[in-house]
Amino acid sequence: MKNRGREAKALGTVLANEPKLFPAALLRLIRRSLRTIWDARGGGLYACGFVITFVFLEIRMFVLDIFQAESVGDFFTSQVSEMLFKYLGQSIENTISAFMWPVYIIEINPAWGLGILAGLYFLFPMFVKAPLERWLFDDAAEGPAETSGSD
Repeated sequence: MKNRGREAKALGTVLANEPKLFPAALLRLIRRSLRTIWDARGGGLYACGFVITFVFLEIRMFVLDIFQAESVGDFFTSQVSEMLFKYLGQSIENTISAFMWPVYIIEINPAWGLGILAGLYFLFPMFVKAPLERWLFDDAAEGPAETSGSD
């Protein structure tokens, strides 16, 4: 948590002092976070499915919070007051749901779902894994950026 706080502070500093560099700094932070998840889940099809599912669930949660707010001020007030409890709890729930991503594919239609998973199992290493790893790790050799901190 301390490292995440440092990263957020560094990102805020970049935004305040050099706004043009903010998108690149944010992208480096996102890549570093995705690399951590990728490595922790084994770096294969399961890791990719986990990341896609988790990001989808987190974005959906955020968008729903925006639509449920009555005003911009209400949104930010509710985010600050509920962040520790609601957001953390929902993020844990999203993490558990993301672990089960293959089940969601099979639930749609068991026969087709198993076929799709089998196809993904064979096609993922041939067509997706190498380009995805290039994108995730192409800036890893640069070392820590202005949003440094270990994940």
